[in-house]
Amino acid sequence: MANLTPYLTEKYNKLIAEVTADLSNTLDRLNETQTYLRGLKNPDMIVNGGPVTLDRIQVMENGDIRLLPPPPAPITETCVKAPEPDRNGKKAVETKAAESVAV
Repeated sequence: MANLTPYLTEKYNKLIAEVTADLSNTLDRLNETQTYLRGLKNPDMIVNGGPVTLDRIQVMENGDIRLLPPPPAPITETCVKAPEPDRNGKKAVETKAAESVAV
């Protein structure tokens, strides 16, 4: 009878590698799903750029769960006019800061 040990060892190692890869993928998906559920429970938690809401969660046809990107933030007018230079060339902010330190 031929020695089947190398053949069986190779098949066994390949099978273990496939099972380990499947379990690793399942664990990654489970961790991602748990993060989404924690985000739903805690609105202060930021996941993928924003809070998790039901309208951001998308269940795919194959059963995977995907989180859509948050809506863009509204654009607000936050521009501040630069201070005008004084007569001596210094900016007004620098002179105001020097005046407040001197007092």
